[in-house]
Amino acid sequence: MKNILFLALTLICLLYSISVSAQTPAQNKETTLKILTAIDAGDLMTFSKYVSPTVTEHMPIPPGVPGSNDFEKVKNLIAGYHAAFPDSKTTVQNIVAEGDMVIVHSNWAGTNTGSFMGAPATNKPVSIDQVDIIRFDKAGKGVEHWAVLDQLTMLQQLGMIPTDGK
Repeated sequence: MKNILFLALTLICLLYSISVSAQTPAQNKETTLKILTAIDAGDLMTFSKYVSPTVTEHMPIPPGVPGSNDFEKVKNLIAGYHAAFPDSKTTVQNIVAEGDMVIVHSNWAGTNTGSFMGAPATNKPVSIDQVDIIRFDKAGKGVEHWAVLDQLTMLQQLGMIPTDGK
């Protein structure tokens, strides 16, 4: 009887440790690539599968983007970008993972065929570099995000602001 009780307790502890153990950095990198693919496709259902509804977005979100929390605002931002740049494609140049953080240096490119920032489509291509940092929880969901992207170059490529400083 003692052996069965010991075996049962050992099994419970093992199952508990598996359920609360963090993903590996390699798994977090895979999840990051799935998130980027979902964003490119405008697939909010898949995006929601890998990003926590309590995510904290550290990248400034433009005023007027609807949503009651960062998760909803980011999903609306993705939908707006996808509508404006339906052929967008993220090309990962470098990806590094350490612990629960992933850093991605990538190029984002697309053609502006829909309304963007209240302006009509320009039908112009854009190509900008960006850096994303994502922190994951133990369940493998993104819980924090930081981004730096070259918005100035994008607005210049769209012809929304001058390139010569005038």
